[in-house]
Amino acid sequence: MRALARAYDGLIFGLAWIAGLCLALTFVAIVWDVCVRTVGLQPPDFTSALTEYAMLVVTMAVAPWLVRLKGHVWVEAIDLVASQSVRRWLAKLVYLACIGLCLILAWYAGELAIEAWGRGELDIRSIILPRWFLYAVLAVGLFLCATEFLRCLLGFDDLYGGRDERTGA
Repeated sequence: MRALARAYDGLIFGLAWIAGLCLALTFVAIVWDVCVRTVGLQPPDFTSALTEYAMLVVTMAVAPWLVRLKGHVWVEAIDLVASQSVRRWLAKLVYLACIGLCLILAWYAGELAIEAWGRGELDIRSIILPRWFLYAVLAVGLFLCATEFLRCLLGFDDLYGGRDERTGA
């Protein structure tokens, strides 16, 4: 079980690193595109499309890690006025809502991915990408977010308790 937990942690942190790398490469591509335009040359046609695809990948790759780091919005006024038992009950309600929403959206994105794959749909911009890939990215990212919320519901973590000392989050 411990090996499975370490593998899962590695997946979450690995996806976060991939997201960071994609974001850095996107930054470089945009700067390159602007510099090439500035000197009057024709920039690559694919920069805009790759940037759009990268933003989707970055968002879905980093989302589970952000859930783990407690990188979400929480109304701290609730902590001030609610008792510990009410806060615990609200937290469980929020976990269940988040798990449900993430799983519903992941299921729907997965169905769209399978449908797009079956039809052989392509996303045609300056580059051609199979459309199923875009939906699959959503499905995987949302499923991993649901898994992170489930960890909290089961007591392995607490989104509303103390912050992570390593990150300050």
